[in-house]
Amino acid sequence: MLRHHPLTGEPIVYAPERGARPRAFLGAPQEERCPFCPGHEDDTPAEVARSGEPWRVRVVPNKYPPADGAEVLIESPRHSDAFHDLERAEDVVRMYAQRYATHADAPHVALFKNHGERAGSSLAHIHSQLVPLPFMPPRIERETHAFARAARCPICAMLHEQRDDALIVRETTSFVWLTPRDSWMPYQQWIVPKAHVRDLMPLAADAAAELASLLREASAAMTAIAPAYNWTFLNFPRADAAHAYIDLFPRVATLAGLELGTGAFIQVVDPAVAARRLRRTP
Repeated sequence: MLRHHPLTGEPIVYAPERGARPRAFLGAPQEERCPFCPGHEDDTPAEVARSGEPWRVRVVPNKYPPADGAEVLIESPRHSDAFHDLERAEDVVRMYAQRYATHADAPHVALFKNHGERAGSSLAHIHSQLVPLPFMPPRIERETHAFARAARCPICAMLHEQRDDALIVRETTSFVWLTPRDSWMPYQQWIVPKAHVRDLMPLAADAAAELASLLREASAAMTAIAPAYNWTFLNFPRADAAHAYIDLFPRVATLAGLELGTGAFIQVVDPAVAARRLRRTP
């Protein structure tokens, strides 16, 4: 059910049934039987896609959906894997692109990973989530308007005229992994396509091995800093001026009263220092 903030009108997804999901609240014990492990396939809703036989990636409807059509992408049959442990991570990236395309008619498709309890994960087994939203999220609206107002794409400028090699963690033929100069979270990173594309997913399908390699390295680097991290794909498929990217950060800071009460963030790690530390991860 969709409700709205009584003052701003911003959307609020009202889904009280999600309170029944495993570890919905901090401190709750982990389930003894993992529904994502091989042999427990009947513990999930019927799958909608898989890669490999036996499966390497499996996609199922979310049992506790925040919105209709929400899916869980189970990224490995091995319970203890992290993303950087995956031998065929490009299979996961291709599945991201495939499932995103399936829901492309939605106003916005949220594709994200919560790794670790502090990042919001309710199950330890490696997975990501895809949520087709029936509205345009406030962040996407704000960034879409910002791109439209800019005389020059800010991300293209960051990669070219304003390029700062001290902030580059790694680059490939198609992507740059960097720490934004004006980041707002400690050790925040972006993975940015070099080409000006408003929708990352077609490129992700074509350059799956490249993107998978960067995501594996980012996962290793972030878990060397903290046991939990988030990443989310920011796509703007209907906004020509926009430049798609992936936003990533380890969960080393707590959003407290100032941040929650004002929407203003306090950055405590210099992005150049963050880039140096991320580059040092084996």
